[in-house]
Amino acid sequence: MRRPTRWLGLALAAATLPPWGGGRAAAQTGPQTNLVLTVAAGVVNGGSLWTIPRQPFCPAFNGSCTAGYDTLRLARDMGSSIALRFAFSYFPGPVLGFQGEVAYLGLPLQDGCTVLNTNPPPTRKSVQICGNIAGLSQSTGAISFAGSVVVRATPRHFLSPYASAGVGLVAFDHSTIEMAGGDSAGNTYQVVADNSPRRVAPSLQLGAGFTAKLGGAYQFRFEARDVLATFDRVTGPTDVTLVPPTETRWFHHFALTLGLDVVLEQKRGRRY
Repeated sequence: MRRPTRWLGLALAAATLPPWGGGRAAAQTGPQTNLVLTVAAGVVNGGSLWTIPRQPFCPAFNGSCTAGYDTLRLARDMGSSIALRFAFSYFPGPVLGFQGEVAYLGLPLQDGCTVLNTNPPPTRKSVQICGNIAGLSQSTGAISFAGSVVVRATPRHFLSPYASAGVGLVAFDHSTIEMAGGDSAGNTYQVVADNSPRRVAPSLQLGAGFTAKLGGAYQFRFEARDVLATFDRVTGPTDVTLVPPTETRWFHHFALTLGLDVVLEQKRGRRY
């Protein structure tokens, strides 16, 4: 009778113990990152800036217009380009954090020009200048500085989704209005002038993505972001001063980036 009783006691004791794997997982949590350095790269899309369907143009270089006016169709787009991001994120608690970043957005200016008038025939200089404009692609060198609030979920898990919202400034080194072209002799002709070019624009940034742990000190990061920035655009043809009517408008630029997080500080997991 003693042996059956002893086996029954062992079985009841085993039934009350948690499983080996499940007990350990339930009794501890993973580390929580508090301070992170992010290096990321990806792409950002462009869009149409402005179009002048019919622009009178006189190909006069340092002189009065004696050859008569031709008619051009002018257009300017912002092209897609690479995006590079460097950011610091700080999380004083498990969910809410703050991020400061600098990003290179590129956003090259791509110009289009077509000679429209056929009677009288367009001057040879207009054809040369228009062809030169259409062949140009100039980078604005757009650099973004932004501060954001970040909300994340499941910071102690392998995958942690997050969302962010922030404000900042976009600085660029070329006017979005001014347009010029050259002829075969190397002379440059102003087609659209900008007497007070703007170099800095406010921006709003909305982002969402996730991080995945790669080890104790690294994380993989994927992010989709909408960068809204104000740029000046032409709204109609110029007069004899070559200065056109303009307006300032918000433009959307969507960016997708892949990055690597270097965890500079983290809170260790807890055991229960």
